[in-house]
Amino acid sequence: MTKNELAKIKASGRWPVKISDFYRHYFFVVLPLGCTAVGAIELYSGFKFHHDDLKVPGTIQLIIFVILSILVVKRLYQNQVFEKHQVPDASVENIKHVLKSLGFRNVRHHKPGYFVCTTRVSWFSWGEEITIIFDDNDILINSRPNNQPITILRDRKNIKIIMTALRSSEKAVA
Repeated sequence: MTKNELAKIKASGRWPVKISDFYRHYFFVVLPLGCTAVGAIELYSGFKFHHDDLKVPGTIQLIIFVILSILVVKRLYQNQVFEKHQVPDASVENIKHVLKSLGFRNVRHHKPGYFVCTTRVSWFSWGEEITIIFDDNDILINSRPNNQPITILRDRKNIKIIMTALRSSEKAVA
């Protein structure tokens, strides 16, 4: 990550969108949106041509896939956005110690002022990449999947665990 990219992340609070994001992550919105369109066409045909056998399945399909589309879009958005937390005494050594004590792998600190580490593979996740950026007295933290489009709340759990550990280590030092 360059200093320019780092400045953009600090200003916007989110990862910049790249072309690779479309085939790695955003492509997975196509399936629920396509099924939503099929349900809408099915429902439209049921009402236009008075086919009662298309109205109920079309309505059910439309409702299910609209909800699924919303959930997928929400999760993809959450993977792009950094959470901002105030940690007044966040130091490089403290964060490195906390990340290693929590069992994160490949903990690396980069000179421009950010950390990157990864999680282990589990039954529901192929691993996440966690990025922590220093921004004055705040830190920006993001956890997003490495090789899969969406996780089932594992990234939120990672952020919560890290912030709890940082706040408890801050109290222990004080």
